[in-house]
Amino acid sequence: MKYYKLGGYGREWNLYCSQEETARLQLDVHLLRNRERWENPEPIQLYVDTNVPDHEQLDFNDPILRNTMLWSSGGGSRKWHKAAFKPFTRGICLSDELFKVLNDFTLTEDQFLELKVGNYQKKTENKYWLFYPIKQWNYPHLSIENSVFKKVNKNNIDDITIIKALPYDELLEIKKANHKNYEFNPSVLSLNKGYDFLYDGYTFIVSERLRNAIEEAGMTDVTFYDLDYEVIIKKEN
Repeated sequence: MKYYKLGGYGREWNLYCSQEETARLQLDVHLLRNRERWENPEPIQLYVDTNVPDHEQLDFNDPILRNTMLWSSGGGSRKWHKAAFKPFTRGICLSDELFKVLNDFTLTEDQFLELKVGNYQKKTENKYWLFYPIKQWNYPHLSIENSVFKKVNKNNIDDITIIKALPYDELLEIKKANHKNYEFNPSVLSLNKGYDFLYDGYTFIVSERLRNAIEEAGMTDVTFYDLDYEVIIKKEN
């Protein structure tokens, strides 16, 4: 099965929430360290704007709604904050229409949280879903021991060491010991089964069949890019 990098999100998007909402989000994430999933989470109320010069006046333009956008982190003012989970920094927001397409395919156990994204001035509201990979430290959907990684010297990109057939914990120790001078990129990434949408620790990827379904749904603002590494499915013994 061929896989692609998911794109289509623009950097000009900012998601804002109040200080009170930020605190609630952070609390939920800290609780998540002790359990795998949220229990009956409430929708998260956020505001979106494409032109906020001082982070205070969220009443400018109608948001240019897209089917995908990255979850931004940090910044803001005493009144408003860019929405963020702490200590994590990686997530993606999907429109309700795109989320419905995904639900017909094979997904990982990571959770989707419902977002209510509204225009601050015009009081319009749109339903989105936040996909946030909550198990980043062990990636249970990946078969690390069947994957191949490249250890690349940051000061000499031609200095490459191939690392393969290692348990996740051993690979993590090598990364920690070499993080200052080397970066680790997949060369062959093995999945435990044929997932159609996932975060692989480097990017959000979709299968070819899911890409076809998104294109057939007419979501032209969602773009796809070829990966610079191979994705394979672990063979059953």
